[in-house]
Amino acid sequence: MLRFIYNLIVGIHPNNTIFSYNYHNVSHILKFLKKQRSLVKANSVLIDVGAGLSPYYSIFSELVGKYISVDMEESLPKDESRAIEQRIGMAEKLPLDDEIADVVMSNQVLEHVLDPIKSAEESYRVLKKGGVFIGSVPHISPVHLEPYDFRRYTDLGLKQLLENVGFTNIHIEGNGGVHRAAALMVLMDWMLSKRKDSKGQKFNGIKSFILFPLVGLINIMAIIFDFVFGDKKRSPANLCWIAYKPN
Repeated sequence: MLRFIYNLIVGIHPNNTIFSYNYHNVSHILKFLKKQRSLVKANSVLIDVGAGLSPYYSIFSELVGKYISVDMEESLPKDESRAIEQRIGMAEKLPLDDEIADVVMSNQVLEHVLDPIKSAEESYRVLKKGGVFIGSVPHISPVHLEPYDFRRYTDLGLKQLLENVGFTNIHIEGNGGVHRAAALMVLMDWMLSKRKDSKGQKFNGIKSFILFPLVGLINIMAIIFDFVFGDKKRSPANLCWIAYKPN
């Protein structure tokens, strides 16, 4: 019963409510991906790199002919019941043939990979000519998923990476200004366990449940302050992109 009430208030990822500590990032990714549905042709092949639990599957499931998730074995669900073809592998060496995908998606992955250049090159390799590469990365965020959190991106650095690999028609969108970024930093820091290099992060669900009214207030105030004072291009917490492999 308590879990049901918690999910009702905070939401179930990626449908997080404004009472969730990572609302500003996740809601931005969700909105951005939904806008890209029009780019996905019927019966196309979509590859979700670093998929984990494939939280954004439902956005594209009715459009694609094949949905392939790629991640480390321990990150993929053991009891996947959805129409998802799982492949065990790394972003730097995708277990897939050349030019088989119409869409490659990579959400919150490039900050964690060992080699971002090789990872982007692999996404480029498996895309068909004219294919679409979509995804997201944090610009500002506390250290998370340690010990595999290696970098943050600016829109300029992200564009440079994609261009150097060969992508064109690159569009990068931030999720707001410094106030939303500050809210994300503070709230995420509250909810994650204290950093210990010998242990991975843990999420404090009890604290999240107790503090949800304050979390909601901070998130709402961040939106208001960003609207009045913020520079949306200067300090977004999150960046989403779309890029194309040339014909």
